Amino acid sequence: MSPEEVARIHQFREGFTLVDYAEVGLPVFRLTIEAVTTSHRQIPTIQEFVLRSLALGIHHEDEIARMLGLKLDVVQAAINMLVSDSFVVRQAMPPDRESFRLTDAGLAKLEQEQIEELKDEMLVIDYDGIRRLPIRLAGMSVLRASELRSIGAIEIRPYPADAPPITELAIPDVTRVIRRHSGEDFRRTVLALKRIVRRNNVYREAVALVFAADHGSEVQIAFAIDGKLSDLHERAFAEHGGPKKMGFVKALAEGDARRRIDKIAGKDLVRSSPPNEALTEARREEQGAQIAIRSLRPAAHGAGRRAPASVALRNAEERLEIALHALQSMPVRSLVCYEQDELLEEAMKSAQRSLVITSAGIQPHTVNGYFLRALDKLIKGGVEIRVETLLTPSNEPRSGDRYDPLTELSRRAARKQLALEKAPRRELYFLFQDDDLAVISNRPFLGEFSRRTGFLRLEGLVARRPEYVRSIRDAWVASTAVARRRV
Repeated sequence: MSPEEVARIHQFREGFTLVDYAEVGLPVFRLTIEAVTTSHRQIPTIQEFVLRSLALGIHHEDEIARMLGLKLDVVQAAINMLVSDSFVVRQAMPPDRESFRLTDAGLAKLEQEQIEELKDEMLVIDYDGIRRLPIRLAGMSVLRASELRSIGAIEIRPYPADAPPITELAIPDVTRVIRRHSGEDFRRTVLALKRIVRRNNVYREAVALVFAADHGSEVQIAFAIDGKLSDLHERAFAEHGGPKKMGFVKALAEGDARRRIDKIAGKDLVRSSPPNEALTEARREEQGAQIAIRSLRPAAHGAGRRAPASVALRNAEERLEIALHALQSMPVRSLVCYEQDELLEEAMKSAQRSLVITSAGIQPHTVNGYFLRALDKLIKGGVEIRVETLLTPSNEPRSGDRYDPLTELSRRAARKQLALEKAPRRELYFLFQDDDLAVISNRPFLGEFSRRTGFLRLEGLVARRPEYVRSIRDAWVASTAVARRRV
């Protein structure tokens, strides 16, 4: 499930509005612990004590039962198992007075059970840096900080910042989550935890959803793991003051982006926006249809066209088409945080004559191979492309032999395939596709100037009526000219 899908599914929260989302890494301490362990018993306890009784010279079932304080049928069942394992044999006695003795294998087994092998052993466990407890991540991959940065994800810091001392780790909790590369359960008993030998910081992939209160300044940050919200992580992060300590609350303080957008768009255009209730209702209908499709698709896979699941899936897909048509039919409306990348993709697929993209930086997780192939297709089709960024065009990679998206665009610009310009610093960014689509946002379309490390309250506007698109483009051109004169 993509981050956009996660945000769309969980976008509604009573009294709050979803204002931002991002892929994040939840902190995990991978701890290597020096411990004292001993081997597990190899046979059940009752069978062991029956063997001990036979070794003491007690050969009859009723006598063993009386000595151990067990019912006769329990002892009989244990002896039957020991006989089948060749640890005990029946003696030739009258049927009503059977006698038993240990075999050589039984004696060896009893000696083996009496020896407990103590040894120092290195155990590896994962410790959740948010919830502050040992966890089991069997089969789940984790990422290093460098891998997080390569996909543009935000690192969530643990609070407290340090891994737990050995004194805070309980033996039962550690035993339950010991990592085994073979996939087998840990088969030794942990007697003591001596010290933490090594600590590695890794991250668990998740999606953070940022909600701002409709009234007041409260901010709530939820975490979705594998598409499902984790209330435990959200609560622990809030209790440790994570949103405030990482600067998220201050960064999300409402600025003047909305006022600037309204000024660029103009009063008449802003007044044409549908009421918030109508837009929310359309969003809820879209969300409901997509949730239904996701739940029905597995059941409909491989089923006949007339199967109930297939019919229900088609109805849900038709419902989604109607909801999307209702949204796209709005001549102007506010931008929702999770749809900015989708609108960029839509513009690149639909452009016939012109495409304008403005940004602060050019990040490789956005301008990737897929993006460049789509761009080359537009160039081949004769689409006039203009990209503005705060970066100075350069035909030489900034990072040695590593992939540099700025260089890729600069080389195309040098061949006159597109226009790549260094723009003055601005607080709003724009996307124009022909006369069909205009998007204003306070988030750059191709990535931040530097790596993204936090959240913002996304504000934006989407216009689809041709006269509105042209009006916004004219206002953008005028504002750009003014900004360039100031530089």
